[in-house]
Amino acid sequence: PCARSGRPSRLQARTVVQQCIKAKVRIKPELDGADAQWVEIQEGMVVYVCFFHGATEDVTHEMDTGRSVSVLNLPGSVLFIPQDSLLGEPGPKRRIQYRGGCEPWWGAQLLSNLVSACRELMSASEKCSKAGVKVEQGVYGQKQDMVLNSVEPLTLLLEF
Repeated sequence: PCARSGRPSRLQARTVVQQCIKAKVRIKPELDGADAQWVEIQEGMVVYVCFFHGATEDVTHEMDTGRSVSVLNLPGSVLFIPQDSLLGEPGPKRRIQYRGGCEPWWGAQLLSNLVSACRELMSASEKCSKAGVKVEQGVYGQKQDMVLNSVEPLTLLLEF
């Protein structure tokens, strides 16, 4: 994911990209004696993402194709984490206000579109195939229980 320089005129999505050595997120909790299920990536990046009210499918295309640095050039695995806390904006008296998110069903669809597009791009890349990288995702609308290891957490905020 990436963004053009400057803030878009109408904000549709916000991401925080964080470099990692290893990351995992729980996709199913421990239940009735069955172990919790996790998805995990090795070296790559975690992409926390939220979508704002009025976001369209075009924003997921922009997030995949308008980037300044391609995940195909790194190459590294990608873990997408839906994170509605990124909707927070400063309010009166330095309090954070959370508003303006899209409908949960639409956010889940946009996340699915973004993950699918990223998987397609990476599977078509010889460099990514040779490196054995993968794309994983957390569950939209679920608490994101995760573990992240990073030597130097390079973090970047991107808005679309």
